[in-house]
Amino acid sequence: MVTILETVRVSDKYRVVITEGVRKSVLVTVGQEVLEIPLGDAILILPLPKDPDAILKKYLGDVKFSRKARENAEKKMMVQAKKP
Repeated sequence: MVTILETVRVSDKYRVVITEGVRKSVLVTVGQEVLEIPLGDAILILPLPKDPDAILKKYLGDVKFSRKARENAEKKMMVQAKKP
């Protein structure tokens, strides 16, 4: 893997262009979604897979949840969300 370091400028609409070298290195396509993660004074941009369900199925298999399991998961998430 070749490390490519390039500088880009933030536009007046806060847009940045992913340069050709980086696009070819990371294989980002037009219309693909990316995740932006603030890390202190930096921003990490991660390309999201085109079909995340297919990737999850590849690693997890065909997972099915019952209504009760889904309700329990929702309750646990709500408890976590309320914690400071």
